[in-house]
Amino acid sequence: MFKPEIKVMDCSIRDGGLINQWQFSDEFVRATYKGLCEAGVDYMEIGYKATKSLFDPKKFGKWRFCDDDDIRKVVDGIEPVSKLSCMVDIGRVEEKDIVQKEESPFSMIRVACYIKEVDKAIDLCNMIMDK
Repeated sequence: MFKPEIKVMDCSIRDGGLINQWQFSDEFVRATYKGLCEAGVDYMEIGYKATKSLFDPKKFGKWRFCDDDDIRKVVDGIEPVSKLSCMVDIGRVEEKDIVQKEESPFSMIRVACYIKEVDKAIDLCNMIMDK
């Protein structure tokens, strides 16, 4: 039974990066996005947005940082059936890391936090919504 209010989000790259430090090739991420689009998946959570000074870019792959230009390069030319999403963690992202919606490849940004950080999460969500 089809229910339009139910959305499907794939987190293979973002969550899978916990195992390999987000060291996925562009070709692999592109193929994953293409497959998700062909399958009609609503959202692809392609990785994290994070401040690079907190993580060593030599150790962690680009999907730990989700640079907007890298995202556009990987999805270029693929019919955008699946919308793009990323995740941010409280204390690991700065306002400058989140651009205005018109400049962003993301349709959604998920905010992760522990219960003790809910006030900070609400502030971050409000900042993201303002953009």
